[in-house]
Amino acid sequence: MEESFVTVKTFNFPADATIAQTFMEMKGIEIYMKNLVSNRLAYTLGEIEMQVKASDYERAKAALIEGGFAAPEDFTDSL
Repeated sequence: MEESFVTVKTFNFPADATIAQTFMEMKGIEIYMKNLVSNRLAYTLGEIEMQVKASDYERAKAALIEGGFAAPEDFTDSL
């Protein structure tokens, strides 16, 4: 059975999303960047969703806080 992905953080700028993506991958957390356009001619602003496996949600939250990409108060609920 395939595990579902959930949004753990939303970014407004592609550069921020890419840096956070690299950090998460270094932590060994599998991610999917929804709405991120990698073509320089099609520059996306806002609503870039970092998604992780539901089972990795808590670990991803902790990594985002550790890396300075989020604060604890950014997460008002958990899965």
